[in-house]
Amino acid sequence: MKNETWESNAATDMLLTRQAVEGFREAWIGGTGVARNDPRVNMLYADLTGLPPIMVFYGEHEMPAGEAIEFAKRAKDAGVDVTLRSLPEGQHNFILGAGRVPEVDRAIEEIGRWLRSKLGLAVLAAAA
Repeated sequence: MKNETWESNAATDMLLTRQAVEGFREAWIGGTGVARNDPRVNMLYADLTGLPPIMVFYGEHEMPAGEAIEFAKRAKDAGVDVTLRSLPEGQHNFILGAGRVPEVDRAIEEIGRWLRSKLGLAVLAAAA
């Protein structure tokens, strides 16, 4: 929660608040002795070398947008095949709009094509 989008997107993020995310974090690791920057719970501190191809989609209006971008950059710097996409005006969990929001349906189609291409299913990827 150090990226500037936690502040710049606070007014446009309709799902998350800093207080809510801090509450989630406390529920997950509070009292465990696990630090916020422990790579087991925070991928921004993990060694990303050797990860398989990754597609990162984020909503441009969500507060953790900057962290999605930072994660993708760190993965790319670690030699990971990374595809980074944004959904304009998107929110955290925008994928829940499937079947109701055309932009989400297009994102899901893109994710499917990307996944098929990474699995070596090029014929299916081209047909989609």
